[in-house]
Amino acid sequence: MRKGMLIATLFSILVGIIAGCGVAKPSSTPSEAKPSKGGTLTIAISANPDGLDPHKTVAAVTFEVTKSIYDTLVETDTQGNLHPGLAERWEASEDGLRWTFYLRKGVKFHNGREMTSADVKASFERILNPETKSPRAKDYAIIEEIETPDDYTVVFVLKEPRAAFLSNLAYGWAAIVPVEEEDLRNHPVGTGPFRFVEWVPDSHIKLKRFDDYFLKGRPYLDEVVFKVMPDPAAKLAALKAGEVDVVDQVPPQEVEGLRGDPALKLIQAPVNGIYIMALNNAREPFSKKEVRQAITYAVDKKGLINAAQWGQGTPIGSHMPPVSPFYVDLTDRYPYDPEKAKELLAEAGYPDGFEVTLIMPQPYDFHIRNCEVIADYLSKIGVKAKLETYEWGTWLKQVYFGRDYQATCIGHTGRLDPDPFLNRYVSDAKENYMNYNNPRYDEIIRQAAVLTDAEKRKELYAEAQRILADDAVALYLMSPLWTVGMRKEVEGWRIYPIDIFDLREVYKE
Repeated sequence: MRKGMLIATLFSILVGIIAGCGVAKPSSTPSEAKPSKGGTLTIAISANPDGLDPHKTVAAVTFEVTKSIYDTLVETDTQGNLHPGLAERWEASEDGLRWTFYLRKGVKFHNGREMTSADVKASFERILNPETKSPRAKDYAIIEEIETPDDYTVVFVLKEPRAAFLSNLAYGWAAIVPVEEEDLRNHPVGTGPFRFVEWVPDSHIKLKRFDDYFLKGRPYLDEVVFKVMPDPAAKLAALKAGEVDVVDQVPPQEVEGLRGDPALKLIQAPVNGIYIMALNNAREPFSKKEVRQAITYAVDKKGLINAAQWGQGTPIGSHMPPVSPFYVDLTDRYPYDPEKAKELLAEAGYPDGFEVTLIMPQPYDFHIRNCEVIADYLSKIGVKAKLETYEWGTWLKQVYFGRDYQATCIGHTGRLDPDPFLNRYVSDAKENYMNYNNPRYDEIIRQAAVLTDAEKRKELYAEAQRILADDAVALYLMSPLWTVGMRKEVEGWRIYPIDIFDLREVYKE
């Protein structure tokens, strides 16, 4: 543990992405050769970001891009351990209510101005300002006050101790932005290793090396281009042809075929995240627990993984990936039993089943495949699923923010601490798009959030997972494998436990 730091991280989790990945020996490891400088790296991404303002976005793909534009006070390594970012060191008071961060001096924004404590203060006040409508405000609502005793010192005063506070500063949405900038969505300005050049929606985002970056000698690349390519087949064709250098996600059915291509290599690891079929607990018929339980009994998760993900995944029984040290194995809670599912539907008043609209987010092919296989399972218990495809922006607006849906297939990214991951089910949480309401669950999550006793926290989070499983709040499907494909000349690529592509160490031979 670093000197002067009382808490580095309560629990480090294993390396990964979603969406986040867990520990596994990658198919390819970074080269020990001396890095080459210069060149352009072209990365194929699956969708447009939902803006480039880090305080107003939720999509995983956004933070894959914005990590290169912005920096945070604290950073994570591939093992989930926390390290200095824009803050060179920090310390906490014994009661856990005051966190003091000492900033690096001479850090420049892309507009040429030096970053100071005023920018840090303004960044978090911006997140917390209701007018910003930040979907991440709840992560920092624990902040009572922010003090700036000088240009290079920031003190966060908390309302109560919060175990996840430090790790919450490492996420992409905790980016420090200049106080004077306004249109960050379209013209982002940060302190990151690359500066923004242009964004052509549905085409590409171009970044250029920031020569005044505070880490001397980084980045190695001159330019990065994120090419928006929703079609998985088109992405792979572009990778094989050398038109792109990296593909953010390789479909599971293509993994084995790519392994045999001498021009390519793969990095693969278990995901620190999960796939689920989210159910709107406030809308019929899923407002009835028996119906939700019936849906869970109706789906053979191992069969689903084989059919939809070519066997590349692990079944789960609640809202936690197996790579997490807090994980409780609840996969036996609802064994595959279609007859039991029919009995529960009859008890709930649906002896002949019902019709449901199952929304599939485009361009996420893996979620679409899950929905299609689930629909087939549901048909066997009399539930007719009407499949509808929503463009990603529409999905966010209607399902995630609007909560106007019955069921949808989606994934959730793991966190460095379980509190933000499980907090989405608290009844008044902005991210509670499943409209779950359970006072006991709320009490558990709020109690665990302020504890510093590791074992007691683990016990509480175990109970929380059991409650979600018993109530069948969602259909918890799997924790998948994540595969990044790239040309063999790409070196230095690493997989992290949060949604970032850290390109500072990446280069092309």
